[in-house]
Amino acid sequence: MKYYTILAFLFLISNSFSTHATEQEPDRLIIKGDTMLLHALPFDEWRNLNNYDKPLFPDSLAGFSTGCWRGYVAYWEIIDDQLYLTNIFNERKNAKANLKVIFGNKVKNGRVKADWFSDTVTAFRGKLLYSDHAGFSSVFEHEYEYAFDNGILKSTTYFDNSMSKNTPMYMGDPLLHKHIDTLINWSALPTIENSGHAGVYLLANEKGQLDTILHVYGKSEIFREEALRVAKLITRYPVIYRRGKLQKPDIRLEFFFSPEKQKKYRRDK
Repeated sequence: MKYYTILAFLFLISNSFSTHATEQEPDRLIIKGDTMLLHALPFDEWRNLNNYDKPLFPDSLAGFSTGCWRGYVAYWEIIDDQLYLTNIFNERKNAKANLKVIFGNKVKNGRVKADWFSDTVTAFRGKLLYSDHAGFSSVFEHEYEYAFDNGILKSTTYFDNSMSKNTPMYMGDPLLHKHIDTLINWSALPTIENSGHAGVYLLANEKGQLDTILHVYGKSEIFREEALRVAKLITRYPVIYRRGKLQKPDIRLEFFFSPEKQKKYRRDK
């Protein structure tokens, strides 16, 4: 039984329900030929500094979604330690903003020197290790920190997140709920007449093993005990590294008990 898939799924579900935000489509940063996901918005900073609120695209090609509230995706490139803005696309990538209309004579060789930007940002490349639906919060295999001063790259720091494991890249597999139901000992439970649920909050260690039980909840003591028993069986919990360091977020497991499920899964039927 692939316990780790089930638990990682439930971990992601519980965290995604804890926020109403949506993972945002990031800008792109090109450096030495590598294209990375930039978790920062330098163009928004320029717009705020210059009170620029003109539309970037024709009405028929504009638009935004919950995954791209700003309505555009900008492309940046570091050349000789200088940050440049090279393109601005709409979310669907079927329209490109005219940089000359926006920046005028600041456009040189088709790009704009980002000399307004002073900040420390993160960028990612490699495999998606953990998907979080809150702003720029997902974790990727390779993480970089870039410090800029008036668009000049001052320092670069690399973080290795590749030790993350048991964290699926997507959610929504309808089979996962069925898998966790097979872990419950339905035959040992008394006959269920009214549906109920229970849950376990816990912490896992760097090996993906149960470390600490934080809280067990649910109205039924029998359901709580069964949820706790199953939680202790699992030996491959999600392990997440961010900025090269082990994260220990609360993992929430939820269990749903019903007469229909008991009838379906009990072994002595």
